[in-house]
Amino acid sequence: MSNSIIQQIRNVARREWKRMLSRPIYLLSSVIAMLFCYLFFLTLMSEGLPEQLPIGIIDNDNSSLSRTLERNINASPQVKIVGKYASFTEARKDMQKGRIYAIIDIAPGFQADLLANRQPAIAYYVNDVYLVAGSLSYKDLTYISELMSGFILQQSLQAKGITGEENLMPILQPVAIDTHQIANPQANYNVYLSNVLLPGVLQLLIIMFTIYSIGIEMKQNTTREWLSTGNESVLAALTGKVLPHTFLFTLLGLMGVFLLYEGMEFPMNGSIAWMSLAMFLFVMAHQAIGIFIIGLFPRLRDAISLGVFYGLLSFTYAGFTFPIEAMPRGAQIFAWFFPIRHYFRIYVNEALNGVDIRYSLIYFTGMVTFLILPFLVYIRLRKAIVHHDREETKNSRFNEQLQ
Repeated sequence: MSNSIIQQIRNVARREWKRMLSRPIYLLSSVIAMLFCYLFFLTLMSEGLPEQLPIGIIDNDNSSLSRTLERNINASPQVKIVGKYASFTEARKDMQKGRIYAIIDIAPGFQADLLANRQPAIAYYVNDVYLVAGSLSYKDLTYISELMSGFILQQSLQAKGITGEENLMPILQPVAIDTHQIANPQANYNVYLSNVLLPGVLQLLIIMFTIYSIGIEMKQNTTREWLSTGNESVLAALTGKVLPHTFLFTLLGLMGVFLLYEGMEFPMNGSIAWMSLAMFLFVMAHQAIGIFIIGLFPRLRDAISLGVFYGLLSFTYAGFTFPIEAMPRGAQIFAWFFPIRHYFRIYVNEALNGVDIRYSLIYFTGMVTFLILPFLVYIRLRKAIVHHDREETKNSRFNEQLQ
């Protein structure tokens, strides 16, 4: 690249920096928005798992055993009984209002049925509208009830003369389950969500930022000034415009990488250098997508609408909430069209599993492939920019003649 082209790119980049610093919307939609997301999500889930989830209880037995069950539930860190109800109708109303996430309904004669070797009934009602709160409440309540059943069975067996752990355990737990969770042994929801949720927000900002910064030039009829800064070179004008954004968003992305793996000490079984490279390509790929969208639809409102749709759809195809392999085969193909999917696979291989880098090369290549997109719409985008420049020149000459 000749020195003249480099100088043209520098001139456009310098102009773009001035525009960014002089207009609050640029800093608000990039730096401030991303820093707020880092602060919000990392402090929101700082405990790893939601704790003290409010639930309600209907104790129709009011026996010593039902009160013991209530104390055991309150001893659990994840749920807390915040309301005792006389009827199911009262408890249901509080659940519908969002005050509690689950209801425990202990049937009358619970203790009597248990002592008489009859099967007592405990009903759980869980509000699965709140997916995390509902599933965690149900899991905790089921676990506590199983422990309670085992404790009662143990007391019954000891009363019959069966003593000793070697005699009791084969009856209480015929199959011993030894569970080991790899990569995220604490089942930390912060680790599970933040590693992809925060890059997901970042990619949405990058796409919107890229589309807006180019589209606003055409909307406000400033393309002549933009092109003249780049010595009428559209390539230099585009490169110089997105270059400051690349630096800014790469800095924000790397800040997130070091914040997660160094500051928050999230699992990192591989190299943080490879994750940093992945973040840089992640930023470049989404800038390329932003240029591609504004090239297809030079009208700003149309491009922003498509950019929002693409950015939100990428959360689905990232694969961290619903596995891509469980989707219909025809839908699985579209996962390759989202850089966040490639970034997620690199994160799984590098940070969680710590496998050799050669297993992630295909995903690095996938993100590099997105850099071809601006060249596919370059001619169309060039025509749109030059057309606005000519229209602006004509209007300027017409105004001069009127004066």
